[in-house]
Amino acid sequence: AVGNLADPFVSVVYEDSCAMTDVIDDELSPHWLPWTQRAFCFGIICPTSSLYLGVFDHDLKIGDYHPIGRVAVNVSNLRRNTSYNLKYNLYPTTNLIDRTAVGSI
Repeated sequence: AVGNLADPFVSVVYEDSCAMTDVIDDELSPHWLPWTQRAFCFGIICPTSSLYLGVFDHDLKIGDYHPIGRVAVNVSNLRRNTSYNLKYNLYPTTNLIDRTAVGSI
């Protein structure tokens, strides 16, 4: 919202819960620092549910968010009380055929 670059934030959806990170102004490769909203706890109803991450560009006008990319994460192979450093490609669509990554998270 400050300059010409993206102002990204991540929307997180898991089962019946959703959350959102803080917006990082004017950054094409954002990093959410420890004092920002970047970690979330979700209750598990079904262990085979996917975690959905959507990256959006925040604009000053309320509700004016432009999608950058998205990914669905299979969490069924993750273990409790374990820290992971994972990287996923972001895609502009859920279409599995002929798609190109638009970034990563």
